[in-house]
Amino acid sequence: MADQSFSVVIPVYNSENTLVELTDRISATFSNISGEYEIVFIDDCSSDNSWQVLERIHQENMNVKIIHLQKNFGQHNAVLCGLNYARGDYIITMDDDLQNPPEEIPKLINKIQEGYTVVYGRYGMKQHSRIENFFSRRFQTFVHRILDIPNTVFISSFAIFTSDVVKNMVSIKSSYVFLPALVRNSVPANKIVNTEVIHHPRMVGKSNYNLGKYLALSLNLIINYSVLPLLFVGIFGVIVSLISFCYGAYILVRYMADPTYGLMGWTSTMVALTFIGGMILFSIAIIGEYLRRILTEVSYGQQYVISEMEL
Repeated sequence: MADQSFSVVIPVYNSENTLVELTDRISATFSNISGEYEIVFIDDCSSDNSWQVLERIHQENMNVKIIHLQKNFGQHNAVLCGLNYARGDYIITMDDDLQNPPEEIPKLINKIQEGYTVVYGRYGMKQHSRIENFFSRRFQTFVHRILDIPNTVFISSFAIFTSDVVKNMVSIKSSYVFLPALVRNSVPANKIVNTEVIHHPRMVGKSNYNLGKYLALSLNLIINYSVLPLLFVGIFGVIVSLISFCYGAYILVRYMADPTYGLMGWTSTMVALTFIGGMILFSIAIIGEYLRRILTEVSYGQQYVISEMEL
């Protein structure tokens, strides 16, 4: 591995208490792997002293690059920013909270050198609360279905990619970044694999993911990487049209058989009109969201904005 270089890309958000230990442990790990490595920290506009800690680390460690984003863009955008500045033959992504032990990095490296292009770390047991694990499992299932990823592949933030894959990922200029989708658009499914790694309990702070963030990610995933909403609107329109046609035919036949049979009253008519009108507005809202996002894309929506960096 001496002739291979590695980049470790880490998004940072309010993690001032773990950054020094994380850097030291990564450096100790690579002392047994390769001297050609770099650590790219991307501070996603933390509200604590994370950036000041990163500046001190950068001054003391020549292998550390630091980037500060102008505002909080989210984990996926921060990682994508780091991928743009990673120069290694292999690029590793991991969290900043020490739940991904740096000592597990060799497992990822050994697996990808078997001929794969993407290796995700699979946790035997995620050390989160029950409710966090519940949301995480549901979201995993959702992601697999939307992106058509084999159920055998577990997606995690602790992963390693070849530089060719990363080049493909950063070339996809979407304003709504979701890393597994970029990976799926860049790599065939048979080149993605897992390797078992350890997941440690969180020592400090708390997870930045909650129900609201999972719902927001799910919405972005549905609208940007699938046509399910449009398909739903189309199917619903066909169903309503068929029901309306059948009901109209029923009224006509009934009237021809019994001229004294009258049309339904005002109340039922208003209910039907209100229901159809509401669904039309709902459909327009879905299509409008697609149009808004198309406008954002063609207007060059920003994936991230760098405030300052030291490379």
